[in-house]
Amino acid sequence: MIRMSYVAAACALVLCAANAQAASSSSASISGITFTLIDLNPNDGIDPSFSFQTSKGTTTFSLSATDNAVGESDSSSRTRPGTFSFTNDQLSQLTNVAASGTLTNQSLSVSGSAYGPQTSYNTSASTGVNNGNYYGAPLNLTLSANSVLLIDAEVNLAASASNPPTCSYYYYCNTSETAQASATSTLTYTYTGSSISSTYNSPQTLSLQANATGGYSTQQYQYDPVSGNYIWVTTTTPYTEESKNLNDVLHSVFSNSTAITQSASLGFAVAATGSATTPFADPILTTDFTTLAAVPEPSTYLLFAQGLALGGFLLRRRRQA
Repeated sequence: MIRMSYVAAACALVLCAANAQAASSSSASISGITFTLIDLNPNDGIDPSFSFQTSKGTTTFSLSATDNAVGESDSSSRTRPGTFSFTNDQLSQLTNVAASGTLTNQSLSVSGSAYGPQTSYNTSASTGVNNGNYYGAPLNLTLSANSVLLIDAEVNLAASASNPPTCSYYYYCNTSETAQASATSTLTYTYTGSSISSTYNSPQTLSLQANATGGYSTQQYQYDPVSGNYIWVTTTTPYTEESKNLNDVLHSVFSNSTAITQSASLGFAVAATGSATTPFADPILTTDFTTLAAVPEPSTYLLFAQGLALGGFLLRRRRQA
């Protein structure tokens, strides 16, 4: 067995300090892409091998942020032929919303945060996908005869929705704040040879969705068997918040049991979206961390007071002497 790994650290996603306050935030990343070869016939005299062709396919990176409350918007995108064909690091930061992404030659990462009201973000990155060719996705992966290639991709997802407003009516509370994150790997191949035919189409997607719903009350006129009268009955539904995280691995298998080299299409994609309707009092859209002076414990103040009293006593005795 031959094992070959491409490992890349996930980017420092935007708004590390602010996510704890964001009404809507999400992130998605694919990294640690690993290729593992297995020889199906060690006696055929053929060493197992694969070739990952970065010259074929398409890489796309885009992000957008909108703050309708203050009339701000920002967006950027880039598309280039080839798989993992360029590196890019983008940040779109407005008054109450931000989106970011990092694309390297081995990983994809995107994130965003919204504080509301009327804020939203959308960021995505993909590579190796169909570039509009009518005949389907490009063949960017080849595998030697009598071989199996295991492809693993590490996925990290997070989605959080909080700070929902109180609602007057039920239909205003379906999704006050919402956030989504997803990661997808795709492996597709079809071949016929050596009296063997095989078709494999395995798009795999991991996803998270978080919603925050405001609390509301409803009233119904109901019959009360105790009093024998109709009375108003109030039902209160509490607000809900969600925070979700997922760390997993996407698995794909390229199996070639023929006596000749076969080709396949391999692609990856990540996306993060979200929106908010309620503001925080003081949103912090920054990646800087400020170190604050430590606040003394009550016992520290007590010792400090005792020290002042003892110092005054000694000073008074010295003056009397």
